[in-house]
Amino acid sequence: KRKSISTIISIQPTIEVFIRKGQNQRAHMSSLKHKRSVDDIWPVSRKRVLLRVDFNVEINNGVISRDRRIRAAIPTIRRITDQGGICILMSHMGRPTGHKYNVLKTDVTKRRRYLNIWKDEKGAGYTVYFSLLSGEIKKKILGWSSVATCAADLPEVQGTGKTDLFASLSNAEKKSLLKRFQNGDNKNTFPHLRQYDGYHDELTLLPVATRLDELLNADPSRPPVDVHFAEDCMNAEDMVASLLPGQVLLLENLRFYSDENSLIDSERIVMAQRLALYGDYFVCDAFGTSHRRNSATTVELPSIMGHGCCGYLLKKEIESYVDLLGDTPRPMLAIIGGAKVADKISLLEHILRKIDTLIIGGAIAYTFLKVAGYEIANSFNETGQSFIDKYGEKRNIDELAQNFLIKAKACNVEVLLPVDHVCHTSCEATDSPLITETSNIPSGYMGLDIGPRTIELYRARISQSKSVVWNGPMGAYEIPTYATGSFSIAKEMGDGTQEGLLSIIGGGASADAARMCGHASRVCHVSSGGAASLDLLEGKVLPGIDALDDLE
Repeated sequence: KRKSISTIISIQPTIEVFIRKGQNQRAHMSSLKHKRSVDDIWPVSRKRVLLRVDFNVEINNGVISRDRRIRAAIPTIRRITDQGGICILMSHMGRPTGHKYNVLKTDVTKRRRYLNIWKDEKGAGYTVYFSLLSGEIKKKILGWSSVATCAADLPEVQGTGKTDLFASLSNAEKKSLLKRFQNGDNKNTFPHLRQYDGYHDELTLLPVATRLDELLNADPSRPPVDVHFAEDCMNAEDMVASLLPGQVLLLENLRFYSDENSLIDSERIVMAQRLALYGDYFVCDAFGTSHRRNSATTVELPSIMGHGCCGYLLKKEIESYVDLLGDTPRPMLAIIGGAKVADKISLLEHILRKIDTLIIGGAIAYTFLKVAGYEIANSFNETGQSFIDKYGEKRNIDELAQNFLIKAKACNVEVLLPVDHVCHTSCEATDSPLITETSNIPSGYMGLDIGPRTIELYRARISQSKSVVWNGPMGAYEIPTYATGSFSIAKEMGDGTQEGLLSIIGGGASADAARMCGHASRVCHVSSGGAASLDLLEGKVLPGIDALDDLE
C-alpha cells in the first residue's frame, strides 16, 4: 500500500488511498488495553518478584546527574517490600558490547576475568572499547603504553592476548591511551565506535544501587530496606537464595550479556530462562524499553514465567495513552517538533485521522516551509534528501512533505507552521537574535526557535483545544536564547490542564524542556519513554506491553 501511494501521480487518487488506509487503521489507534498491575499480585509476602525497571541514567565519575528514573520506580518497589516481598530489580544501562552467556557459562575463568575488569574499571568500559578495535590499531595503542615491549611480539590477528595485556594497565593509563587515540582522526574510520564511545560512560549499575538505598531509606519513619547488588546478573542464584522478606537486590547491567537484546531468539530465551529461576512473579515498570521487540527481560521473560503485570509507572503510561487514543475529547491538537521529518513522518501520517489541528515546530518545520515556497536560508532542513524506510523503499523527503500537506487538507486538519522565527548566524547564544517579521528567513541566518507571533498563535490553539499531545521541542531549548518557544508551549499546556485540558507530553526532549521550565508537573502526564511514546502515537503495538496480562 505504501508503494502504491508513492507511485500515484494524481493528487485525488492519492488522497482516496490514504483515507481508506486511515479508516482501516483507526480502530488500531485505540487497541491499547489496560493490564494487570502489581496490585493484582497476591500473596506477595516471602515471594520473589522480578521487577524490570529502567535505570538507564547518566553517570559521570560515579555521580548520578539525574535520578528521576530511580525515583519513579520507588512506589512499585515499596509496594512489594512493604508486603514482605523480595524485590529483584533488573535494568540495562547504555549500549555495552556485552558477552554471550553460552560462551562464558562454561568458562568460569574467562567470566571472572571479564567481571573483575569491569569492576576494577568501575564500569567505565575502557577494555570493552579497546576490544572492538582491529588488531592493527590495538598494537598501535599498546605501542604507546608501558607494556610496549611485551606488545611488540604479539601478532595483529585477533585472540592473541592484546586485549588482556591492555586490561592489565592502570585505569589512568587506559584512559590516557584511548584519549590519545581518539584525539586523532580515527573516529571517521570506525563508525561503530562513533555511535557509542563506551569508555566515556560508566555503565555499571553499582552507583544506582547506592542511590536507590539512599532513596528507599530517606524517610526515617518507614522501616529500613536493605539493598544488595549482584555483580553478575546471570550468576546471582546464591544471593537470591539468601535474601530475606522486605529486601531488594539490584542485578548488574543486563546488557553486559549480549543475549538481553540479541537478534537471535534462542539467545534471548536462554537468558530469560536463567533469570526466571530467580523469581515467582514478573512485573514490568520500564515503559522506556517496552517498544523493543528484541528484549529477553521485557518480552521473553513474561512468556516463560507464564504471566506478567505492570508496575505503577507503566500503569500510568498505559492509562494515559488509553485515554488519549480512545474517545479523546475534541477538538484535539497535536504539537510535533524535533529535527527530522524522516523520524516523524509515520507519526504525522497516522495521527491525521485523530486530530483537528496540527502544530509543526522545531527543525522539521523548516523542511515543510521550504517545500511550501518560503526562504529558510541556513536553517537545518532535509529538502532534496531521501531515506530507506522499513519496507526497504527509497522515500523522497520533499515528496513526503508535499503529499502530507495535501493529505492533511483532505482530512480537514488545520496545519500551522511558524509565521516568524528567532534566528542567528550560528547555533550559539546571543543577546541580540534576529526576529523575523514573516515566515521567510534572511540570507546568512538560521531559524533556532519560533518567534513571538508564532508563540501567540500556537498558544491560542492550545487554549481552544480539549486534548493536546506534544512530541518534540520548538527550538534549541538547551540554549536560553532559543528556549522561549518550547517553554511557552509547556506553560500554556499547564495552564490549560488546570481548566480541564487532557494534556500529554510524549517524553524525550519535549519532556526535558517542560521540566526545565517547571511546568511538567502541571500537565496530565509526562511520558517516561520518548521512542515508546512515539511508537504508541504511530499506532504500533509495544511488545513489552503486549506481553503482559490483560486486565479482565
